[in-house]
Amino acid sequence: MKKIMFITSIAMSALFFSGCSTVNKDGKNDSMDKPAVDNAPVTLTIGMPNGWMTDEEIKRYIVDPVSKKYPWITVQMIPLVQGKMLPELVAAGQTPDIVIDSNVGGFSTWKDLDLVISLSDLIKKYNLDLGRFEPEALDAIKAGTQRDDLIAIPYWRHFSALYYNKEIFDKFGLPYPKDGMTWDDVYELAKKLTRTESGIQYRGLEPNVTERMASQLSLPFVDPKTYKSLLDSDQWQKVLSNAARIRQIPGNEQITYNSAANELLLKGTLAMIASVNIIYEGKLYTNPDIWDIVSYPIWPEAPGTGMRVDEHAMGITTTSKNKETAFQVISTITSDEVQMDMSKQARVSILKDAKIRDAFGSNIEFLKNKNVQAIYKTKPAKSFTPTKYDSIASAAINEALKDIVEKGKDVNTALREADEKANQRIREKEAGAK
Repeated sequence: MKKIMFITSIAMSALFFSGCSTVNKDGKNDSMDKPAVDNAPVTLTIGMPNGWMTDEEIKRYIVDPVSKKYPWITVQMIPLVQGKMLPELVAAGQTPDIVIDSNVGGFSTWKDLDLVISLSDLIKKYNLDLGRFEPEALDAIKAGTQRDDLIAIPYWRHFSALYYNKEIFDKFGLPYPKDGMTWDDVYELAKKLTRTESGIQYRGLEPNVTERMASQLSLPFVDPKTYKSLLDSDQWQKVLSNAARIRQIPGNEQITYNSAANELLLKGTLAMIASVNIIYEGKLYTNPDIWDIVSYPIWPEAPGTGMRVDEHAMGITTTSKNKETAFQVISTITSDEVQMDMSKQARVSILKDAKIRDAFGSNIEFLKNKNVQAIYKTKPAKSFTPTKYDSIASAAINEALKDIVEKGKDVNTALREADEKANQRIREKEAGAK
């Protein structure tokens, strides 16, 4: 991924006329054009974690659409990098008008810096139709903030899928995976695919980090009120046991996450990987003929349910002097036109429009003839309330898995120790923050 340019701006021109409205295909006024606001030239700043969009994506999904609709608005991107993260920008009096973040962290930095504002009045004033959005996408924002209103608007989300190497299946004469498979199904398939042939060890399945399959069951890591670990439970035991049994298939013991696992799939030694949207990050585009996808494996008790929503969202800061302009920019990025373009470029829209979903990946040549609609065969799981300490508990659960696979610990002992480790580390963090 190309790094985000330090400043991305658009040429601005001032247009002085009264607000006008356009009529959409349904015969309704375009909510982004009304009510009329001052269209004097203005520069709007957007803070975004570095690398979350390429330069091309910034131009395509933010700069150009805003310039076309509101020529008097100049967009200035501020990459959030080490030493210039949100707290440093706030301290320097350079707080952006809009901040982009993920719901997974619960927007804890925004809240800790007292930057959160409710968007309810702006949503009402500009008639933003929330019915266009996936309900799970909006619920994830509310779960992240423990509020009934919205402090941010999502614009795209990650997807989950089971990727597989067709050449390995062909080599061993096994049928390809199918949509709708359960974790039991892929476990049995992994056992058949894990074997040594001509001195090469083939692995059947990499289920990836444990919290992903846990998120299908909406399992929280930490109590948001007491900040105590919630790992020591029957459901976490079930999840950890599943992750362990897959790794305990003889020959499949290797624990390889994320990009390293993607490489094994491409090299032809890993048959399947349960993962997120790695079609770009995993360099699968370099050899598209050898792989395809099916829907993410499901739990029998949660049929049709994939991973929880992991999305990027835009919020307006309390310090912004251009709140209405900022909302116009957000509305532009979530418009049908921009969301359709994102979908065609293989970014999952947070709108539920069937036409936008059907267009997913249609502009991407290496996705031709791929089973891309598999990403919609599962719906996102209900979001739990995240906390700023979730990463601590997540690390502890993955350490527990390693202890089971590499040291032979039993699941119950490993889980209990993970819970204790998480609580200890959280207490240390809490003490250090005082």
